[in-house]
Amino acid sequence: MTVTVQGEPDTSPFTRIYQFYNKTDYIILSNSIKTINNKLSRKMKININETLYIYLKYVIDQLRSHKKRNEIIKNASKLLTPEQVMIGVPESLRKINLNIKLESTQRLRITIKEPISTTSYVLAP
Repeated sequence: MTVTVQGEPDTSPFTRIYQFYNKTDYIILSNSIKTINNKLSRKMKININETLYIYLKYVIDQLRSHKKRNEIIKNASKLLTPEQVMIGVPESLRKINLNIKLESTQRLRITIKEPISTTSYVLAP
């Protein structure tokens, strides 16, 4: 799976490649997600890489459940709030393009636009 992320218009996109060859790879991802969810449950903010893992696992789980692409895209914006991620993460994830090679050698492209709303930051009360 190739994930390309576009942030603010004046920044260059970046790409990450995730490979899941067997069940062990998926178990490693699931354990990483447990660690991230533990941070979130303690009201800690997660960084951009942890945020990408959340979206990655979500998309994989939805595809395994045979959800339609439109439904996956629509519900992705409900995963995280601006309060759960570090400053700058929503702006850095304006668009997430997932290019997925399915087991049947078929390819699927999912584009999630502005999955986390950008809000005005309050630096002091």
